[in-house]
Amino acid sequence: MDSAAWGIRRSNWIAHQEYVTGAPVCCAVCGDEEWDDLHHLSYDHLGDERHEDLVALCRVHHEELHRAYDAGRWRHIGYETVMRRLLRLACEKYERSMG
Repeated sequence: MDSAAWGIRRSNWIAHQEYVTGAPVCCAVCGDEEWDDLHHLSYDHLGDERHEDLVALCRVHHEELHRAYDAGRWRHIGYETVMRRLLRLACEKYERSMG
C-alpha cells in the first residue's frame, strides 16, 4: 500500500469517483470528507483492482469493518460477500445512530 503504483491507483480511483459522483470523495459509511483509507472489498483483482472493488472509509469505520471480519463468524461465506455485507450493515448502523 506504500508503493508508487498504489499511490497512482488511489489517485486514479479518487479522480474517477469524483468525476462520476460530481462530489468530493467521502467515507462510504459516515460521509466524512476527511477519510483516510481506500479499502478493498475484494482481493480477486489485487494489483489490477476494478473501481467497484474499492471504497473510501474513515479510519474508524475501516477498523470497524476489519474487527467485524476478524471476529471470524463470517469467513465461511467469502471475503467479498462478507465485506459488502459488513459495509451495508455499518451504513445501516450509522444511519440508525443519527436518528
